[in-house]
Amino acid sequence: MVTAIGIDIGGSLVKLGAVDGSGKVLARDAVPVHRDIEFADFVHLVTKATEELTRQYPDITAIGIGVPGTPNPETGMLNGRCPAIPALLKGSLSKLFGIRFGVPAIVRNDAVCATHGEMRHGAGRPFSRFALLTLGTGIGGAMVIDRKVIDGPDGLPPQLGCISLDPARTDIADPVPGMVENLASARALVNRYRQLKPDTDATNAEAVCDLAKDGDPIALQVVDEVARWLGQMIGIMSNMLNIEAAIIGGGLALAGPFFTDRIALNVRDFVLLKPGRPPVIVAVEHGNDAGVIGAAALALDMFAPTAKE
Repeated sequence: MVTAIGIDIGGSLVKLGAVDGSGKVLARDAVPVHRDIEFADFVHLVTKATEELTRQYPDITAIGIGVPGTPNPETGMLNGRCPAIPALLKGSLSKLFGIRFGVPAIVRNDAVCATHGEMRHGAGRPFSRFALLTLGTGIGGAMVIDRKVIDGPDGLPPQLGCISLDPARTDIADPVPGMVENLASARALVNRYRQLKPDTDATNAEAVCDLAKDGDPIALQVVDEVARWLGQMIGIMSNMLNIEAAIIGGGLALAGPFFTDRIALNVRDFVLLKPGRPPVIVAVEHGNDAGVIGAAALALDMFAPTAKE
């Protein structure tokens, strides 16, 4: 059985899994981390968890690692900043893990990994062209064109959250005026709700969406505002690239059709329907496993081509 280790690095938790060629997670682990962790300590913790998975599945073929930054595909070193875990700038995880476990290892942006996983084994399987949007503290994601996840120079992923939708907004002018991340991320949804209802106890997007489902008029207003901004964003991408779908991930995807159906209704207002068509709006299929599955699938597709089928 062809198996890879997928590692999905977040700001507070590193998720790991042994994943087979069909995208099935055979075993899971998770390691708590924190922003100020030292590089050596980070490597030790994640290596230890990886060792445990390889004891269960000793015949691993490759290791894929998703990071919240911009890794150079050739060297594995991160370019620029990595606010979630700054220590990751100090070394190449692909080099270290490749040497330690004696198999090829790759490092890619976490959203690129998640997109690859959904393309190969999830909600992106029926589509040739689609966007994946991760709606969390910010807005990340990647594009798939003709069944290929698009990376930029030196591994730079698309900066989807920086698409400017309302540049006249001086209250959200940093770093790009009126960018969608400040209008339609999970963080933006909560901030908007608390602005309109300062006495609320709601502290996360799930709570606001639950209030909206229960009929809270302010929560419904905020959810509809966010769905409208995302409809505008997806409409822009559809008009440019004729994408067939937008796949919604991150915390807001947990609201399910209640949220994705509202986006779909708004997309129609921003898409030239002829000769195009409004893209399908769906949630990710693999939820919190998307990054692990995607990192492993990306590694298998690069180093074990027979795992593709």
